[in-house]
Amino acid sequence: MQLGGAHFYRQFLAICCGIAFTNATAQEEGRWILGTGPTYCSYVDNLGFNLNLTYRVAGNLHIGPDFSALLTNEREEGGRVVKRKELEYNLNAHYLFDVQKNVAIYPLIGINRSKVTTHPDGQEKDVQWITAFNFGSGIEIKIKDIRLFFEPKWVSKLDKYDLTTGILFTL
Repeated sequence: MQLGGAHFYRQFLAICCGIAFTNATAQEEGRWILGTGPTYCSYVDNLGFNLNLTYRVAGNLHIGPDFSALLTNEREEGGRVVKRKELEYNLNAHYLFDVQKNVAIYPLIGINRSKVTTHPDGQEKDVQWITAFNFGSGIEIKIKDIRLFFEPKWVSKLDKYDLTTGILFTL
């Protein structure tokens, strides 16, 4: 079943709110982690901005949504300028393995929903909603009250990879 854009936004928001209110113990320090940073997408072949919210379910098991807005890229294809951009929504889970006191690595699995817009010069734009799985890994480095992260992941149906880096804050 194809989901329209507005319907998917409501579902994504509902998932985010559901995660936010799943556990009354969420007020415990360190359960919520907010992250942000630049991201690169091989499908659009451009940079973008990532925002993520993670909830520590139990121990080192984390789940949460993230959002990436990828900047419009213009390139020439077949003698025409083609503009391509993407909005990406993910719901990911990962488990941290401590390798040193302040360094952890993790595998990542999730569900991806992407809105890909392609607009060749002189033609109507083509908007596609694509649902896929994503698989990846990451590293977190804790420095005092913040964490730095680097996260490569592969998105199945688009056969693309995303490279995201940034900073995480414990709420």
